[in-house]
Amino acid sequence: MSQFDGIIEMRVTYKKSITYKVLEHISASSQHVILRKDLLHLGAYRQISRAIKALIQQKKLVKIGFGIYAKAYESKYAEEALIEGGFDNASREALGRVGVSWELSKAEKAYNNRETQQVPTQNYVRLKSRFRRKITHGNRQLFFEGNINAR
Repeated sequence: MSQFDGIIEMRVTYKKSITYKVLEHISASSQHVILRKDLLHLGAYRQISRAIKALIQQKKLVKIGFGIYAKAYESKYAEEALIEGGFDNASREALGRVGVSWELSKAEKAYNNRETQQVPTQNYVRLKSRFRRKITHGNRQLFFEGNINAR
């Protein structure tokens, strides 16, 4: 059961408000990553910006990049928003949603093929197409193998 299933708990003065529509759209989506362009059909750009800002303050969304947001929930132990499914999965899903082709890093491929027992600790990917943005959340970041942003 997701936190988004309980939309009724959110206090909304008007059920057809942009914030309510955005929250309904997010809860209906099976994806963990939401792009701003997915929400533009719900209202004007500024209205969507205000709705996204309100959902970030309520810890229902987390900004991980320019125009890229991830579904979130509030931690039981600390008052911070955590990404549903984890940052690694969300950052890789974001690359796919933006249209960037990528593959696993050399270290992760070697670990998956059982060529080494060293577990990759940081989130690296090898880009196959151009991508000049950053995907971050807190102190986590998606790194590009070879420190390059295009292949």
